[in-house]
Formats: sequence, structure tokens, C-alpha cells
Amino acid sequence: MQMHFVKMEGCGNDYIYVDQEKEQIVNPQTLARKISDRHFGVGADGMILICPSDMADCRMEMYNADGSRGKMCGNGVRCVAKYLYDYKKIRKEEIAVETDSGIHTVRILEDSGKATVTMGTPVIEEEPYVISMEGQKTEMMIVSMGNPHAVIFMEPEEGSWKTWNMKKAEAVSTHSDFPDGINVELVQVYSETGMKIRVWERGSKETLSCGSGACAAAAAAIRSGRTKQKVNIEMPGGMMEVEWDSDGQMYLTGGCRFVCEGEYPGSVG
Repeated sequence: MQMHFVKMEGCGNDYIYVDQEKEQIVNPQTLARKISDRHFGVGADGMILICPSDMADCRMEMYNADGSRGKMCGNGVRCVAKYLYDYKKIRKEEIAVETDSGIHTVRILEDSGKATVTMGTPVIEEEPYVISMEGQKTEMMIVSMGNPHAVIFMEPEEGSWKTWNMKKAEAVSTHSDFPDGINVELVQVYSETGMKIRVWERGSKETLSCGSGACAAAAAAIRSGRTKQKVNIEMPGGMMEVEWDSDGQMYLTGGCRFVCEGEYPGSVG
């Protein structure tokens, strides 16, 4: 039995997308692990199922590369909307996608190949959080974007963002203070409107970009007075734009692109 899939990426954050109206997946956790493997599968940061919804244009179920369930993915939501727009010809001004963290609306910017998604209102812990690792204290801001994030601002003496040791991010992500794990953003602010970040995602390790991570980093930078309300964010996979408006709503804009489609052989669960 073969399963049809589409691979898409948003700023290098790639997922395998499967239409649940056409395919019946029995064990998505196992399938996500197999199909996401970059050596023995198709290769991706995870798998997203596009399912029917009574509340929106569709519902998405997100699975990380290790098979664990994810609540929210800003890049994934944008790509799901792009799939509906191109494959199912849902040509609406705003496409609504139901997720485990609520309904998000997406506007397709057809001329630029980008899409803007409403990410909701970030929830930021008032006080910085400090953990001890190998005798050293690490300070971070804890932000929820429907999923948990630890935002760490890097000092200039810690070098270029491309040379950062991501073992620090991994250690925070798996620290005992976070029994369910936490997504970690290492952030370098270089102007009032710009920053560079690298992300360690629980369940997927380091990824080339992360939409909710970009929003969490922007929220922490804006709240702490480091940047203005509209920020350009450079990640290894490309550029994204985050805006936090006066009503508290956060918007994420970035590219979403088809990579390939095909038939996955063998059992689908």
C-alpha cells in the first residue's frame, strides 16, 4: 500500500504533509519517525496531517521527527494554508487552520510567495528564569506561543551566531526543570528592527527555522525593550518578519514553498 505525500518548507523548516481525506493513517507516531528520517525515509523535521474540521477550513495534526506530538508550528500552519490554496483551490482572503493551540488565520501573499499567519498573543513570564548547568547560571525569558519557549539573549563576546555551541540549547531543552522539554532560542539582537536566532526544537533538535520560535524571540526582545514592535528575523533557513500590534496580536510572515511530492511505499501505520 502506498501513501501520497507532499513535502513543503517554510524558511527551511520542512515537513511531510499528508491529506487525511485521501489517506488513512493508523499509527502517525511511527509513520512520522520513519518518514522524517533523513537517511532511511523522505527526510523532514516532522510530519503534518491535514484533516477535516468542523471549526475551520481544516485541522492540522503536527508530529515531530521523533514521533512526539507538537501543538503548534507557525511555518507548518502557513504551508498547510498554501496546500489548501493550491491543491484544493480554496481561494479565500483568509484561510482558517485549526491546531491544538487554537484556530489561526492565514493570508496568502501570492505575488511574493509568502504567507502571513496570526499567531495569537504571546504569554511571557514576568521575571527572567534562571537555571544552573555545570556550575554556571543561564538566564532566559519563558514565552508561550501555544507551545513553550526559552529565549536566551547571547552576549557579543559569545561570537558569531553561526559558531554558537548548540549543546547549550540542547542542555536547556532537556533540563530537569522542564520535564516535558522546551523549545530554545539563542538570540543576537543587532538593531531595533533586526535579530539573528538559532533554534533547538524539542522533538526535532536544531531546525533551520521555527515560526513560533521567531515569535517567542521577538516577544521577549520587544517586552525587554531591545527592539521595536516590528522585527526582521534572520535564521539559518532564511528571513521572517514578526509584528506585534497594539491589540496584542502577533503576525508572522515568511516564505512557504513546495519541494516535491510522491508515493511513500509500505505500511502507512
